[in-house]
Amino acid sequence: MPICPRCHDTYVDGVTTCVDCGARLLADDAPLPVRVDRLLGTFDPGVAERLAGILVYRGIPHRRIDAEGRTEVIVDRDRADDLRAEFATSWGEVLASIPPEDRLDLPSTRLRGWYDAPEGAWIDRTGRTRVEPAEATGHHEEVRVWGPSLAMVGGVVALFGWYGGRSLGLALLGAAALVVGLLLPR
Repeated sequence: MPICPRCHDTYVDGVTTCVDCGARLLADDAPLPVRVDRLLGTFDPGVAERLAGILVYRGIPHRRIDAEGRTEVIVDRDRADDLRAEFATSWGEVLASIPPEDRLDLPSTRLRGWYDAPEGAWIDRTGRTRVEPAEATGHHEEVRVWGPSLAMVGGVVALFGWYGGRSLGLALLGAAALVVGLLLPR
Protein backbone atom coordinates (compact mmCIF):
# COMPACT_ATOMS: atom_id res chain seq x y z
CA MET A 1 0.00 0.00 0.00
CA PRO A 2 1.55 3.31 -1.05
CA ILE A 3 1.89 6.08 1.55
CA CYS A 4 2.12 9.87 1.31
CA PRO A 5 5.45 11.25 2.58
CA ARG A 6 3.79 14.49 3.80
CA CYS A 7 0.36 13.45 5.12
CA HIS A 8 1.34 9.86 6.01
CA ASP A 9 -2.00 8.68 4.58
CA THR A 10 -2.11 5.23 3.00
CA TYR A 11 -3.71 4.47 -0.36
CA VAL A 12 -4.76 1.40 -2.32
CA ASP A 13 -2.32 -0.08 -4.79
CA GLY A 14 -2.25 1.70 -8.15
CA VAL A 15 -2.65 5.26 -6.78
CA THR A 16 0.50 7.32 -7.38
CA THR A 17 -0.24 10.80 -5.94
CA CYS A 18 -1.82 12.05 -2.72
CA VAL A 19 -5.27 13.54 -3.23
CA ASP A 20 -4.77 16.01 -0.35
CA CYS A 21 -1.33 17.50 -1.06
CA GLY A 22 -0.40 16.18 -4.52
CA ALA A 23 2.85 14.57 -3.35
CA ARG A 24 4.16 11.49 -5.13
CA LEU A 25 3.40 8.41 -3.01
CA LEU A 26 6.13 6.15 -1.64
CA ALA A 27 6.13 2.37 -1.40
CA ASP A 28 4.85 1.13 1.97
CA ASP A 29 8.30 -0.23 2.91
CA ALA A 30 10.11 3.03 2.06
CA PRO A 31 11.29 5.09 5.06
CA LEU A 32 9.10 8.13 5.63
CA PRO A 33 10.65 11.55 6.07
CA VAL A 34 10.30 12.98 9.57
CA ARG A 35 7.70 15.71 9.98
CA VAL A 36 9.06 18.66 11.94
CA ASP A 37 5.71 20.31 12.51
CA ARG A 38 4.76 20.34 16.20
CA LEU A 39 5.71 22.88 18.83
CA LEU A 40 7.91 21.40 21.55
CA GLY A 41 7.85 24.66 23.46
CA THR A 42 8.66 28.35 23.64
CA PHE A 43 11.94 29.04 25.41
CA ASP A 44 14.37 31.74 26.36
CA PRO A 45 16.92 31.91 23.48
CA GLY A 46 19.79 30.69 25.69
CA VAL A 47 17.77 27.72 26.89
CA ALA A 48 16.60 26.96 23.34
CA GLU A 49 20.22 26.86 22.20
CA ARG A 50 21.10 24.28 24.88
CA LEU A 51 17.96 22.30 24.11
CA ALA A 52 18.80 22.31 20.39
CA GLY A 53 22.25 20.97 21.28
CA ILE A 54 20.64 18.09 23.18
CA LEU A 55 18.33 17.36 20.23
CA VAL A 56 21.24 17.42 17.76
CA TYR A 57 23.27 15.11 20.01
CA ARG A 58 20.36 12.65 20.13
CA GLY A 59 19.75 12.88 16.36
CA ILE A 60 16.25 14.36 16.69
CA PRO A 61 15.27 16.59 13.75
CA HIS A 62 14.05 20.02 14.81
CA ARG A 63 13.98 23.66 13.83
CA ARG A 64 14.02 26.92 15.76
CA ILE A 65 11.99 30.05 15.15
CA ASP A 66 13.23 33.22 16.86
CA ALA A 67 10.74 36.00 17.60
CA GLU A 68 10.62 38.83 20.14
CA GLY A 69 13.19 37.50 22.60
CA ARG A 70 11.71 34.01 22.61
CA THR A 71 12.53 30.92 20.59
CA GLU A 72 10.07 28.26 19.48
CA VAL A 73 11.47 24.77 19.04
CA ILE A 74 9.57 22.60 16.54
CA VAL A 75 9.92 18.80 16.42
CA ASP A 76 8.21 15.78 14.85
CA ARG A 77 4.58 15.48 16.00
CA ASP A 78 5.04 11.82 16.91
CA ARG A 79 7.79 12.69 19.42
CA ALA A 80 6.62 16.08 20.73
CA ASP A 81 4.61 14.87 23.74
CA ASP A 82 7.24 12.34 24.79
CA LEU A 83 9.96 15.00 24.59
CA ARG A 84 7.85 17.58 26.48
CA ALA A 85 7.22 15.10 29.30
CA GLU A 86 10.86 14.02 29.37
CA PHE A 87 12.21 17.58 29.47
CA ALA A 88 9.63 18.66 32.04
CA THR A 89 10.69 15.89 34.42
CA SER A 90 14.42 16.46 33.89
CA TRP A 91 14.41 20.25 33.51
CA GLY A 92 17.03 20.65 36.25
CA GLU A 93 19.53 18.74 34.11
CA VAL A 94 18.89 21.05 31.14
CA LEU A 95 19.40 24.12 33.34
CA ALA A 96 22.55 22.61 34.86
CA SER A 97 24.15 22.67 31.40
CA ILE A 98 23.77 26.48 31.32
CA PRO A 99 26.53 28.50 33.03
CA PRO A 100 25.39 29.86 36.44
CA GLU A 101 25.82 33.52 35.41
CA ASP A 102 23.51 32.96 32.41
CA ARG A 103 20.92 31.16 34.58
CA LEU A 104 20.43 34.32 36.64
CA ASP A 105 19.13 36.18 33.57
CA LEU A 106 16.48 33.56 32.76
CA PRO A 107 12.88 34.68 33.20
CA SER A 108 11.13 33.30 36.24
CA THR A 109 8.54 30.87 34.89
CA ARG A 110 7.22 27.60 36.29
CA LEU A 111 10.18 25.81 34.69
CA ARG A 112 12.75 28.60 34.52
CA GLY A 113 13.26 29.70 30.89
CA TRP A 114 10.39 27.57 29.47
CA TYR A 115 7.46 29.89 28.78
CA ASP A 116 4.78 27.29 27.98
CA ALA A 117 5.91 24.35 30.11
CA PRO A 118 3.40 21.51 30.42
CA GLU A 119 1.55 21.18 33.70
CA GLY A 120 0.18 17.67 33.27
CA ALA A 121 1.02 14.45 31.45
CA TRP A 122 -0.70 11.08 31.16
CA ILE A 123 -0.47 7.83 29.24
CA ASP A 124 -3.32 7.36 26.74
CA ARG A 125 -5.04 4.10 25.77
CA THR A 126 -2.39 3.31 23.17
CA GLY A 127 0.45 3.68 25.69
CA ARG A 128 1.72 7.00 24.33
CA THR A 129 2.59 9.92 26.57
CA ARG A 130 0.26 12.90 26.17
CA VAL A 131 1.01 16.33 27.57
CA GLU A 132 -1.52 18.97 28.45
CA PRO A 133 -0.31 22.41 27.34
CA ALA A 134 0.01 25.10 30.02
CA GLU A 135 -2.70 27.30 28.46
CA ALA A 136 -5.37 24.59 28.75
CA THR A 137 -4.78 23.60 32.38
CA GLY A 138 -6.03 26.66 34.27
CA HIS A 139 -9.74 25.77 34.19
CA HIS A 140 -9.13 22.09 34.90
CA GLU A 141 -7.00 22.88 37.94
CA GLU A 142 -9.86 24.88 39.48
CA VAL A 143 -12.23 21.93 39.05
CA ARG A 144 -9.69 19.56 40.57
CA VAL A 145 -9.52 21.74 43.68
CA TRP A 146 -13.20 22.52 44.17
CA GLY A 147 -14.50 18.95 44.16
CA PRO A 148 -12.20 17.48 46.81
CA SER A 149 -12.35 20.66 48.90
CA LEU A 150 -16.14 20.70 48.93
CA ALA A 151 -16.25 16.99 49.78
CA MET A 152 -13.83 17.45 52.67
CA VAL A 153 -15.65 20.47 54.13
CA GLY A 154 -18.99 18.72 53.67
CA GLY A 155 -17.73 15.67 55.53
CA VAL A 156 -16.46 17.76 58.45
CA VAL A 157 -19.73 19.76 58.66
CA ALA A 158 -21.81 16.56 58.49
CA LEU A 159 -19.81 14.95 61.29
CA PHE A 160 -19.94 18.08 63.42
CA GLY A 161 -23.69 18.44 62.86
CA TRP A 162 -24.35 14.81 63.69
CA TYR A 163 -22.02 14.32 66.68
CA GLY A 164 -20.98 17.76 67.88
CA GLY A 165 -24.00 19.99 67.63
CA ARG A 166 -26.74 17.36 67.40
CA SER A 167 -28.25 19.35 64.54
CA LEU A 168 -29.96 17.30 61.85
CA GLY A 169 -30.10 20.33 59.49
CA LEU A 170 -26.35 20.92 59.73
CA ALA A 171 -25.66 17.21 59.24
CA LEU A 172 -27.86 17.11 56.10
CA LEU A 173 -26.23 20.27 54.70
CA GLY A 174 -22.78 18.73 55.24
CA ALA A 175 -23.85 15.45 53.65
CA ALA A 176 -25.22 17.32 50.62
CA ALA A 177 -21.93 19.25 50.24
CA LEU A 178 -20.03 15.98 50.52
CA VAL A 179 -22.07 14.35 47.74
CA VAL A 180 -21.80 17.39 45.43
CA GLY A 181 -18.04 17.50 46.03
CA LEU A 182 -17.70 13.84 45.11
CA LEU A 183 -19.76 14.29 41.92
CA LEU A 184 -17.76 17.26 40.55
CA PRO A 185 -15.52 16.17 37.67
CA ARG A 186 -11.86 15.77 38.48
